[in-house]
Amino acid sequence: MKYFKLFFLLILVSCSINQENEIKKKAFQQAQEMAELYNNREISKYVDYLLPVYYGNDSTNKANFAGFWEMILKQDTAKVKLIEISKLTKSGNQYQALYHCNFRNSKNYTIGISNDEGQTWRFTTFFNESIKFDQLLEKIPSLDHSFAKIIDENFGKRINYKIGEKISPFNYTDIYGNELSSESLRGKAIVLNFWSPSCAPCIKEIPELNKLTEKYDAENVKFIALAVLTDREMLINQFLPQKPFLYDIVIVNADDFVISSYPTHVIINQNHEVKEIITGYSEENIQKLEQVIHDIL
Repeated sequence: MKYFKLFFLLILVSCSINQENEIKKKAFQQAQEMAELYNNREISKYVDYLLPVYYGNDSTNKANFAGFWEMILKQDTAKVKLIEISKLTKSGNQYQALYHCNFRNSKNYTIGISNDEGQTWRFTTFFNESIKFDQLLEKIPSLDHSFAKIIDENFGKRINYKIGEKISPFNYTDIYGNELSSESLRGKAIVLNFWSPSCAPCIKEIPELNKLTEKYDAENVKFIALAVLTDREMLINQFLPQKPFLYDIVIVNADDFVISSYPTHVIINQNHEVKEIITGYSEENIQKLEQVIHDIL
């Protein structure tokens, strides 16, 4: 009886391995088809292989999305080469696969998702090693966190601002050597502006942000500009003489934060709770920023 149970267990394990191998084979085959369509610039067919999140599962949006890709790839001859499936897992009712690719002379990935037991696969666009796993989760909330160990070793370690939650304590030094700490700003509202001097929309909104700093009493609100992809000497000697910025400017490492685009404004109340996060520049966003500041004072 003991040997029969062991034999039966071995059969089950063998069947499971064979099933996974078949699923992996089909997953790689369909990914190759997707990559071949991309390489041949058969864009409308390539888009058929992408996850519907890219076009909202809407046929009109899908056509527009395909047209956008045709436009940006018109003069592009770069080709992608699939190397291997780095990881295959089942998460809930989905099979998920992480593929290692070579693209534009660097290591890239794509992720495949199957909702029908590994029979049909849809994929992300290709992305490189610099991506933050949080950005992938924005597109695919169901994505298994075990992929982060391969893609993004800093996942879960970054500062991630969320509306309604208290901020992590901070202690910054601005470009002129002044200390800025969350403790010293207790009782004040705080406006954080994530920006870069190489970001055109960030530069465009500076005059309007300066007006906000002049309008609101510094005793009640602290405006801090967290600058990425720059250095102190360039800001002081080149940028600021041409583009004065009245925020307190602090240089930070972009990889320390879950910020996916610039500019991003994080508005924090007197209890150090995040009240609003505003992404991108527009007149409406500046008006919204001012309204949120007004409402929390």
